[in-house]
Amino acid sequence: MSGNTIGGPETDGDAPSGAILSTEGLTKQFGPLTAIDDVSIEIPDGGITAIIGPNGAGKTTLFNTFTGKHAPTEGRIEFDGQRIGGVEPYEIVRRGIVRSFQITNFFSSLTALENVRLAAQARYTGFGPADFLTHHASHEEPIADAERVLERVGLDGVATETASSLAYGQRRHLEVAIALASEPRLLLMDEPTAGMSPEETNETVELIEDIASDTTVVIIEHDMDIVMDISDQIAVLNEGKLLTQGTPSEVQSDERVQEAYLRGGGHE
Repeated sequence: MSGNTIGGPETDGDAPSGAILSTEGLTKQFGPLTAIDDVSIEIPDGGITAIIGPNGAGKTTLFNTFTGKHAPTEGRIEFDGQRIGGVEPYEIVRRGIVRSFQITNFFSSLTALENVRLAAQARYTGFGPADFLTHHASHEEPIADAERVLERVGLDGVATETASSLAYGQRRHLEVAIALASEPRLLLMDEPTAGMSPEETNETVELIEDIASDTTVVIIEHDMDIVMDISDQIAVLNEGKLLTQGTPSEVQSDERVQEAYLRGGGHE
């Protein structure tokens, strides 16, 4: 197992061929609980990778280590050939990893455009207090970027409406728009269709496929029909360990996966 990566980024050889993000011996412990146990995984550069597993498999914890919310206990994480274990979350965003949450995360009293504009503005100015002292109208480029992103996610028609007034599916798409405004190279999506109607689900699936045309996407998703339909690669976690990784057909026919799901009794 590799040593602890805490202590900042460093280049340590080339990233695995074709992988934008990889882990080696990644372990995360919370006291006596081992949530992630010696996981070595590769996320291909491009396309859609799904991370699935029974309840308590460690999927969300894995995302949290990718985004810097949790520093690894042991092992290492590399993004684009550089170690990121222990790097601050804002710096990980700056490098190109952005997460869209299962629960919407925005300023409810601001309009859809204002929410996305703030995210776009950070690419130009940063998030320091002084960066937001000038009037928003002076930030022409972030406003133009926000308008383009809103159009891409289908929210250009509600750009001037407050976030709190949007329908549930629209709020979820606003969260995606905020993430896209950071121009990520890798977008992590946590249960992107959770709680949606069939129509909203179909729209979201189409959006994910569109995003994947120019951005690497990793999803945690409970709907196996969606996973099998849109994923290029699937990684299966069980009890904190990586059970297998492969194409949808390879994973679907793996007896270990079938056993884990039957024993696990569901998904997170």
